[in-house]
Amino acid sequence: MAQMSGVRLAERQEKEIQKYIDMGLYISVSEFIREAVREKIESMKVIDVRKVNYKQAKKEVLDFLSENKEAYASDISESLRLDIDLIFKILKDLKKEGRIE
Repeated sequence: MAQMSGVRLAERQEKEIQKYIDMGLYISVSEFIREAVREKIESMKVIDVRKVNYKQAKKEVLDFLSENKEAYASDISESLRLDIDLIFKILKDLKKEGRIE
């Protein structure tokens, strides 16, 4: 495992982290920081969006929703590798059609 240089935190941040440790959510400041870094790296991943027409995308979204009863638009976008704006449009249309709640 790579060793990194120390991180300077504001006193307020240190106190917030310590609260989470005291609550038993983390065992150390290092664990908290490692988790925060993992989450940040994961959130910055770029989705390689596929180009599909609206009709095909809508079918894929319906198939996805039939297997996953509840999902966020971002989950659908990431899983199907479809543009998030397209997902929002499809979900809006499906709601208007009464096919989803």
